[in-house]
Amino acid sequence: MASRFAVALRKQLVSHRLSYSSRYFGSASEPSKIVEGLKAEDVASDPVMQAYFEANFPNKKANDNVDAQTGNDEEEDASPWTLEKMEKEKPITKELEDLNIRTLFGYKRSLQWEEGSEQCRRLRNQKQMIPGILYGSDPNLGIRSVDESSKILVKSPWHLLKRELNRYNRYIMNRVYDLTVYEDQDDEEGCVHRVIPSDFKWHPVKQQLYCANYLRYFPGRPIKIPIVYVNEEESRAMKAGGFIAPVARVVECNIEEGVPIPEHIELECTGLRLKDVVRMDRLIFPEGVKPSPRIKNPDMFLIGTVFGRRTLVGDDRNDAAESAEATEK
Repeated sequence: MASRFAVALRKQLVSHRLSYSSRYFGSASEPSKIVEGLKAEDVASDPVMQAYFEANFPNKKANDNVDAQTGNDEEEDASPWTLEKMEKEKPITKELEDLNIRTLFGYKRSLQWEEGSEQCRRLRNQKQMIPGILYGSDPNLGIRSVDESSKILVKSPWHLLKRELNRYNRYIMNRVYDLTVYEDQDDEEGCVHRVIPSDFKWHPVKQQLYCANYLRYFPGRPIKIPIVYVNEEESRAMKAGGFIAPVARVVECNIEEGVPIPEHIELECTGLRLKDVVRMDRLIFPEGVKPSPRIKNPDMFLIGTVFGRRTLVGDDRNDAAESAEATEK
């Protein structure tokens, strides 16, 4: 009986050994996922079947079949990637706090076993790790982006990224982090890279994060900072229900070394009227923060236009007429 299943198994997987090996990683305890009707008892009683599973699923221990029979329900990847061993996040020092920089950590991915769609799916589903790439140049570490070695395959714990996403939402990609990359779970030192989260990829239907990339950051590299509106109550149009239809929600800035990374750039709304075009001259840049040179014409940088109810147009005209009459008198 078991031999018949072994023959069927060989025929079914002979041309798809590699893809099935990754897709059904951990299926030795549930062989029915591969061949319908095949039970763990049949595999345990047939040396040929045991040898086949050991050859095609080398990442699993030989006693998986015994655990399945005895009812051992331990997690498949509990030992090497428990949260206790993953808690390697370095504390935020006073220096980092003054610069408004937070910390993250991750691990290097194996180019042989953790590269490709199937392996990355296993990282997300079984180990709760989000795959990605660390790239870009960093003069402080002597890294140049033209070198192939500058690109490092990394994986980040989902629970840390979720914490930062809950805190900053989409603006996580407008912040700077110190990312500690460990070789493996036994590495205690790691290598620290100052990075900007970049090119986060989301599932189009499930809206789940499935790729987290990082761009190396150094003082002078442009970074996009969110724009927030202040003193809206000082604008009669906005106080009465007007609003700014945004064209740009962020502004690209260069930040000098030693200057804190701003959470946002303030836009002064005092005196705004309907149909006013809002440009960069209303932005308040902190000391040491300047618009990026890549903005070719800063004076014409469009942020948005003020819109609102039509009744406000009459109010503004009346105000203008009254001020003109007062001037004539």
